[in-house]
Amino acid sequence: MDFKALNLTLSFNISARALVIIFQLINISLYTNNLHAEQLGIYFFLLTVSYSANALLFVPIDYYQQANLSRVISEYGGARSLLNFNGRMVGGYLVFASLLIAICMTVAQYYVIHLLLAAVLSLLLYVVQALRNTLNNLEYRNCVSVSFVQEAVLKVLLFFFLIQYFIADEVFLIIAWIVSLLVSAIYLFFRTLKHRIFLSTTDHVVCSKEVFSFSYPFSIGAVCNWLQLQGYRLILVPLGYAEEVGIFATLASIGSAAIGAASLIYSQQFTPLIYKTGGKYTGTYLKGAAVVTLVVALGSYMVGDYLVAALASAIFEEHWRLLLFGVVTDAGTLFIGALSIHITLTAHTKKIISSSTVGLLSMVVSFVLLYWVNQISLVTIGVPLLVSQWLVVAYMYWCFKKNTQQ
Repeated sequence: MDFKALNLTLSFNISARALVIIFQLINISLYTNNLHAEQLGIYFFLLTVSYSANALLFVPIDYYQQANLSRVISEYGGARSLLNFNGRMVGGYLVFASLLIAICMTVAQYYVIHLLLAAVLSLLLYVVQALRNTLNNLEYRNCVSVSFVQEAVLKVLLFFFLIQYFIADEVFLIIAWIVSLLVSAIYLFFRTLKHRIFLSTTDHVVCSKEVFSFSYPFSIGAVCNWLQLQGYRLILVPLGYAEEVGIFATLASIGSAAIGAASLIYSQQFTPLIYKTGGKYTGTYLKGAAVVTLVVALGSYMVGDYLVAALASAIFEEHWRLLLFGVVTDAGTLFIGALSIHITLTAHTKKIISSSTVGLLSMVVSFVLLYWVNQISLVTIGVPLLVSQWLVVAYMYWCFKKNTQQ
C-alpha cells in the first residue's frame, strides 16, 4: 500500500471539505441576512418537495448501481449498460414531470415556477450524487472532492450576484444551486469519460425487473425516511408555521453542515472498504463513525453560539442550540448509510422496509404525543426527528449483529 499517496489523498480531501464548509457557512450567512424566516420556510418546503422523486425513484436505483458497479465493469468491461438504463429512466421522469407541470399550469399557475425548479433540482441532485458515488467507489476520490468545492463556491457566487440586481427570495436561492449542480454534473461526467467508466467491451442490457426487485425495499425505505426527517415541513408550512420551520431548519442545517463535512471525509475514505470486503469492514466503520459523531457534537456545543452569532441575524441567535439537533440527527445518517450498504451486500434488503417503518411510525407517535400535551413549539420540532432517527440506527444495528452471529 502506498501510504504517501494515501496521506496526500486524505489531506487533499480534508482541505477540499474545509473549503466546502467555509462556503456553506457563507451561503447560510447570505440567505439568513437577506431572506425573511418565512421565505426560508418556503425554501425548505420546496427542497422537501423536490426530494420526493429522489426518495421514491433515484436513491433506490443508485443503491442498485453502486452494489453492482464493480461486477458490471468486471464482466462487461465498463458500465455502459448502467448509463443507458439511466437514460431511459431520466426520460420517463422528464415526461412525468412535464405532465405534472402542465396540470399545475391549468389549476395553480402561480406555483408553476416552484414546481419546475423542484423537478429540475431533484434530477440534478440525483445525477451529481450518482456520478460522485460511482467515481468515489472506483477510488477516484480527488475529482469528487473538486466537484464539492465547485458546487459550494458557485452556489455562493451566483446567489450573491443575483441579489445584487434583484430582490432576494427563495427562488433565486434554488436557481443558484441548480446552476452550480449543472456545472458539477458536466465536470463529473467528463471525468467518467476520461477514466473510461462507461465504455464497455461487451453488450449488456440492465433488466428493469431485476432493478425493481432489488430497489423497491429501498424505495419504500427512502420514502419513509423522507417523511420521517422532512415531513414536518410539508405539514407545518401550509398550516402557517413557515417562520418556525425557517428558523429551525436553518439552524439545524448549520449543525448538519458540520457533521456532514466530517461524515463525508470519513465515508469517502472508508465506505469503499465495506464494498471491497463484502461487509466485513462494517463493524470497524461503525466504531469510527461513533468517534466522529462524538467529536463533532462536542465541538459544535463549544462554538455553536459564537458561530450562529457570526453568521445569522438576531432572530436566530437566541435559538442557537437548535443546531445540535442537526448535528446529532444527521449523525444517524452516517450509521444508517453503512448499515444499508451492508444489507445490500448480504441480500437482506427487505430489512430496509422494516427499519424505515420503525423510523416513520416513531416520528408520527412522537409528534402526536407532543400535540396531545400541547408542546409543539420551535424548540420541540426536532425531538421527534432525533428520537426516530436513532431508533432506526438501533434497529438496524440489532439486525446487523443478528446477521453477523449467524
